[in-house]
Amino acid sequence: MLICLVLSVAVSVGQTEAPPEVPAPPPAVTPDRWLLMRALQGTYPGWLLDGNRMQLSGWTDASFTAGTASSSNLPMGFNHLANDFALQQNWLRFERTVDQSASTPTYGFRSDWILPGTDYRFTLARGAFSSQLTADHGQPNTYGIDPIQFYAEAYFPTVGRGLDLRFGRIFCQYGVEANDAPSNALLSHAYTFIYDPFTHTGLMATLKLTQAWSVQAGIILGSDIFIDPADEPYGMADVKWAPSNGRDSILLSVILGSGKFNRERQFNNPNIVDLVYTHQFSPRLSYNFESLAGYQTNVPEIGTATWFGVINYLTYVFTPRVSATTRVEFFDDAQGQRTGSKGLYSTLTAGLSLKPRKAITFRPELRYDYNNETQPFEEKHGLFTAAADVILRW
Repeated sequence: MLICLVLSVAVSVGQTEAPPEVPAPPPAVTPDRWLLMRALQGTYPGWLLDGNRMQLSGWTDASFTAGTASSSNLPMGFNHLANDFALQQNWLRFERTVDQSASTPTYGFRSDWILPGTDYRFTLARGAFSSQLTADHGQPNTYGIDPIQFYAEAYFPTVGRGLDLRFGRIFCQYGVEANDAPSNALLSHAYTFIYDPFTHTGLMATLKLTQAWSVQAGIILGSDIFIDPADEPYGMADVKWAPSNGRDSILLSVILGSGKFNRERQFNNPNIVDLVYTHQFSPRLSYNFESLAGYQTNVPEIGTATWFGVINYLTYVFTPRVSATTRVEFFDDAQGQRTGSKGLYSTLTAGLSLKPRKAITFRPELRYDYNNETQPFEEKHGLFTAAADVILRW
């Protein structure tokens, strides 16, 4: 049984003159209405959802990846199927958002499912349908399902500048890239993202201290674990500086626990430190830098495994519907414990994001991966891929 305790302290400084002006609450955010909600409009189910501030939505993400590999692009991902079509995500989302413009507490929830998709093999948590990873003669099924995120949420506007509590299975709160396809500028993912935790299960609190500063803390059942015995509860925390009228932001995140590989259950318990810096050169040109370091001890035949990633993203927005992104990554898997092949991975990716319609995104990209020490790509040092996907939101 997990007992979670969150302590929130709000401190205010008294004024000798007139009290300061109380800042207005943030404006209410109106969620986009995609195809499914528009189709339900005017019906009883649509009225029921709208009346309770709930939404049903989702998307389908299909891709094709051509390249120099014959059968598998691993350890590159998530588009790991070589020279083949893939339904990467068929995503269903059911949610009730909290109202951060309200003056009293509000409550909500979110449930996200991959139903089905090839991405599931990267995102599954131990203890939640994880038998799919050995169902094909000891290997993962090509397609599978994943209840990738589900949590209850409460928002308290009078604690600090706003306190948000989430309890359930939650996306890891660090890094530039994300699990849900529409949140990423590029089709493929960086090694720094692929080979580190994706989700937490537990309680997470986010407290906004000022307009620029916020902090986050949580007690979790280890990384990528769901209702499955872990060595001990883990902790996660981050601090974010993001002034509303500035061009720069910084996010520093940590995941800390035993840091000891569980040999009995053959499961990773990594400790992670991640730093993200963002700079907006102009309304059209933006830059993201991410640096991550991870380690764990007690790894069979290795002892202490370490890895380090550095990623640079540069994005230029030509029009609201056309943008281009380049990504340069260096990922040092010193002992090969993360990818299966040790060495420094150097990767260059360039891609476009085209939106002929609001609900349709087309993302072509070119990518080259190289490992200077080993041959992870079907006994080759390098891998070239040309890929494209289409995201249809509904």
